[in-house]
Amino acid sequence: MKKIVILTSALFLGVAFMAYVYFSKLGIDNDAKDLALQSATNNAALVFSFQNDKGFYDIIEGQQLIQQVLGKDKMNLLKQLKTSIIDDNVLNRYLKDQQVYISVLPDSNKTLNFLITVQIQRDNDIKKFYEQLKLKKAISENAKDLYTVKLNDSLSVYLGVHDQVLTASTSLKLINDANVRLTENPFTEYIKENNRQIKNVLTHVYINFNQAPLLLKNIIAGNINGEIAIFNKQNSFAVLNYNFSKEKILFSGNTELKDQYNYLKLFENIAAQNTSIQNILPDNTANYALYAYDDYGKWLKKLNSWQEQTKILSKNNAVIKKVKDEYRIDLNSIFTTYTKNQFILFQLSTSEKLGAISLSNGEKVKQLLLDVSADYNEDIKLFKSADILYSYFGEPFKKFGRPYYTIVDNNLVVANNASTVQSFLNDYKHNRLLIQTPQYLDAVNQISTTSNVSYYINTKNSADIFRNNIQLPFYKHLRGDSGLKSFDTFYYQMSADKNKFITNLLLNKYLKPEIPDSLSNR
Repeated sequence: MKKIVILTSALFLGVAFMAYVYFSKLGIDNDAKDLALQSATNNAALVFSFQNDKGFYDIIEGQQLIQQVLGKDKMNLLKQLKTSIIDDNVLNRYLKDQQVYISVLPDSNKTLNFLITVQIQRDNDIKKFYEQLKLKKAISENAKDLYTVKLNDSLSVYLGVHDQVLTASTSLKLINDANVRLTENPFTEYIKENNRQIKNVLTHVYINFNQAPLLLKNIIAGNINGEIAIFNKQNSFAVLNYNFSKEKILFSGNTELKDQYNYLKLFENIAAQNTSIQNILPDNTANYALYAYDDYGKWLKKLNSWQEQTKILSKNNAVIKKVKDEYRIDLNSIFTTYTKNQFILFQLSTSEKLGAISLSNGEKVKQLLLDVSADYNEDIKLFKSADILYSYFGEPFKKFGRPYYTIVDNNLVVANNASTVQSFLNDYKHNRLLIQTPQYLDAVNQISTTSNVSYYINTKNSADIFRNNIQLPFYKHLRGDSGLKSFDTFYYQMSADKNKFITNLLLNKYLKPEIPDSLSNR
């Protein structure tokens, strides 16, 4: 019996030891596979990922729209690198079928730059790869593990080789930064998890909103405030997959919010909604943010819970109580009874900002708000008390303290200036609407008809806003004929799917239908 116990114990210990050795080795192998990813994700807000195979390059070379978005300089850099390294059969055999990462990173002098990262195949000898690099006439060694690749007479890139990882960039700073790898990086873990779930996709783009402020500081001319202030505290990630098309650039995937205090959390676990409030917007709308939920009463409870967590509920309750004490108006009975399922914030090409809330009975609300409103004219009123809309709808209405407002066709429309509301009314009454423009109709027909949160930019109407708010090189690319000028629409659409948002990112250009010669000559 004692022998059986000893043998059983020895067998158990042996199995345990073998399992430990196996899983330890597996962990080391996985860590080695992740070195390129760790370098690519360090400080990156955007990471593009694709497999290094001939099929990918054949497809992407026919994607004129992608080339237009990247611009001539960046596209030329990628083409030259492909010619010098990928098309070189000797060098490429070390990189064949490996995952390639292109990170978009802030560089010096208010610029953005690419860092290209790829892992050398584990079964290949890194020393032999070094030797092959040294044999190439266009490649010179600068220092240990650092090379310069002369692509042509005016273009060179740095090439770093560190721990089986190859990095390439025109910026030496980015090459050096790539050697600092974070073993614990939520963005790296997010990409690894999604890489396991997504197969057979041409290319992915991963977005780390935590790093967006670093990127935006190099793009915008001022501080990160106003509509883009949300990026200062946006702990979230997105993975989007490229949908092949010659007519538009469309990425589809999902966005995941990690911060429990994120305002957008209020729209999770809510069925995506058909929306119509955007149909009242003027045709000179530059951008909008649209929010939708199924039931305002249920959503208000979520908002109140969020306000309590962020320690502003008591202040908002004081606003509501003050209105009741001074004007004998119960705002709770008005908004909970007559608010429908959507609201929108929008900006005009003139930079004026407005908001709108969908109502079930606009005429009734107009009567109920009379005592808490001052007359500007027959159509336009002014709230006497501050922060009413902020109390009932949260962050998007924070800048509308005591706004002027009008109610048209069951929509409460607000702005901080009476002239802005009047301008809106003039456009609305004369049917000068965004929904009437073929560019807008073409764009919204490319995406889902239901959503919870949507961000829209009309690039033409935003031209003056861009000119005043972003650095000149980026503005030139946005408005250049060889850049983004021909693209008329940017759309980021989110539809709740439990604790994630199904996401569409669209960059669209409207192509006028060709008129047959037989018709055009009539």
